[in-house]
Amino acid sequence: MSEKMYLRMKAIAQVALVVILHLGIITFLRIKTEEWQEVEGMEMVLTYCAPVFLLYATCIRSLKIKKLRYNLIWFLISLLPSVAILFKLKEAAGAEPSESAFIVFHFEQGYLELMWFFPVVYSVIQLLLWASMWFMILSKE
Repeated sequence: MSEKMYLRMKAIAQVALVVILHLGIITFLRIKTEEWQEVEGMEMVLTYCAPVFLLYATCIRSLKIKKLRYNLIWFLISLLPSVAILFKLKEAAGAEPSESAFIVFHFEQGYLELMWFFPVVYSVIQLLLWASMWFMILSKE
């Protein structure tokens, strides 16, 4: 098996591990997903296609460097900030708005946080990781 194919398979396995861990955390936190049956599978795929692609691209970049610390940095940055965001979203779901505002987001349904907020923030995290990896690589050369 070629090195490129081995690299791709390893990246797919690592991305799958991160996705499974995120789904486990969402299940553990009991973020309400069963209440919004109107969401179709295609909408879910389209929403999460960019974050998963960015996750895969940054994983490939970290694996091409062939140093364990870059891969460990990738794993920690791909998991820890998003886990903190999920915990904050769960906390916001239980909180009542303290004062009246012009726009009030209701985090009770699970739809807004999992279909809009979380993918956007996760994509930004992965883009920042991508840029920082390029800077680390360029500074070494």
